Amino acid sequence: MDDIKTQKPKPSRPPDSGLVLILKQQWASPEGRWRTIGLGVSMAVLIALYWENLKHFTFVWSNDDNYSHGWLVAPLCIFFANQAAQQRSRSAGSSSHSSGLMLGLLLIVAGLCGRLVTVFLPIGLVADGSLIVCLAGVIALICGTETFKKYAFSIGFLVFMIPLPVALYTMLANPLQLVVSKVASVVMTTAGIPVLCEGNMMTLPGDIRMFVAEACSGMRQLTGFLALTAAVAYLSGKPIWYRIILIASAIPVAMVANIARVIVTGLVMYYVDPNYAKGAWHTVEGMALMMAGLALLQLEMGVLNALMEIFAAPPVPAGSSEAKPESTLRSVVKGAQA
Repeated sequence: MDDIKTQKPKPSRPPDSGLVLILKQQWASPEGRWRTIGLGVSMAVLIALYWENLKHFTFVWSNDDNYSHGWLVAPLCIFFANQAAQQRSRSAGSSSHSSGLMLGLLLIVAGLCGRLVTVFLPIGLVADGSLIVCLAGVIALICGTETFKKYAFSIGFLVFMIPLPVALYTMLANPLQLVVSKVASVVMTTAGIPVLCEGNMMTLPGDIRMFVAEACSGMRQLTGFLALTAAVAYLSGKPIWYRIILIASAIPVAMVANIARVIVTGLVMYYVDPNYAKGAWHTVEGMALMMAGLALLQLEMGVLNALMEIFAAPPVPAGSSEAKPESTLRSVVKGAQA
């Protein structure tokens, strides 16, 4: 008897969604095909025009720890754009195309003017920012205003890949160095370790000296935390006030984490060994306190979620004043425990 061969069914391929689905839908029609080709050609022109800026980005991301997160910005932008494309494909009227001629031309002209200015005045920040403005203008011109609005956050998120000029970075970092040094000195003195603070130099008992360098000013944590909190706020789907509070909190959270790092470094130098505050140990300590900053961010989100639960509770009916207060209090307690 011949063996009966059973064929296993081939696994079905998941349906296309997001940007892939949008591109296929555009390519299916002549108008959408020309629009896609025009978008690709425009991107190639922008890359050629801003090639030196792009090379500068990759150099800074590879050599400056303050902007090492820049490698993640472009993939995250594609991810956010894919999320927006999925929402667009599920919404009604996704195939409509509204003209963005005026908005697109305005943004492109503004971006090119910024690029032209840097030919005479070498201001790197203006040239780098003009790249994003031109990109926004190309999308608005070719894809329309509705598409531009849909992907506005994805485009705007690209600002986190732009390194600050050295002069501007120093202007911001120097005051932060002084604040970190003074606050850490006060905390350590209050804890029983008298610290003499002279500018950015902290002198501990036993003539142990600790210099709060520019890298310890908090700018490194701040640049990363701003990008992180912006991404979390966007993905949270919460009201606008929730997102604004979350993004604004990146500044104090980064400062608290950095002050804690300086305090821990001082304690290690005083109680253990100054050598443990250098090299790999110092790097591990910074990573641990970065995780502490993320924990603070998570705690803040928990508090904001609890406030949303409390203020979103339904109003108590006027005719049931006896039983409702107890049940409302029980629901609040359960929400806080959750």
